[in-house]
Amino acid sequence: MSIKNQKDYFNQTFENWKEVSDEKSRIINATIARLEVSEGDSLLDVASGTGILYAVLKPLKLSNYVALDISENMLKDLKDRCPEVKTVCADFDKHLRLKDQFDYIIIFNSIPHFENLDIVFSNANRHLKAGGIFSIVHSRTRDGLKQHHKSIGYDIGRDAIPSDESLLDLAERYGFKNCIVQDSDFFYFSCNK
Repeated sequence: MSIKNQKDYFNQTFENWKEVSDEKSRIINATIARLEVSEGDSLLDVASGTGILYAVLKPLKLSNYVALDISENMLKDLKDRCPEVKTVCADFDKHLRLKDQFDYIIIFNSIPHFENLDIVFSNANRHLKAGGIFSIVHSRTRDGLKQHHKSIGYDIGRDAIPSDESLLDLAERYGFKNCIVQDSDFFYFSCNK
């Protein structure tokens, strides 16, 4: 299996991405707690899909939550359920100019779908406030995701989750510091602007 056009693929399969398992919910809660996201903070949810992070974030009363995704259908589904959510249909794999800056930018369970990590890190740097945190999280470990992709016959021709060395190099290149990479229970990366 391969994905020729990501936008078309996610527009056609958005219904498949709505369910949140107890395990994913646990990981989302652990991530939000670890990042110390709290009331009044602002957050850009990159590749938000149908809003699985928003279910955990909504009670926190963020000052600004923006769901960004390449799929109009995913964002429409989120907006239908949560009309208060600000949405942006755009590709974080391309240069962006959003009007807001954020305390947090999170990419959850979506990093395999980004091909140009230089642009991803550049966009994160541009849209974070000074001291803000950029985080990449996946509910599977690198090895777990590799095994999962193998079991479904999905091959992207590169590491689904970039190596520590790649992430640390990108972070340094784009002026991030205080990097944390963990790949034990689930994959977690964060850095500060």
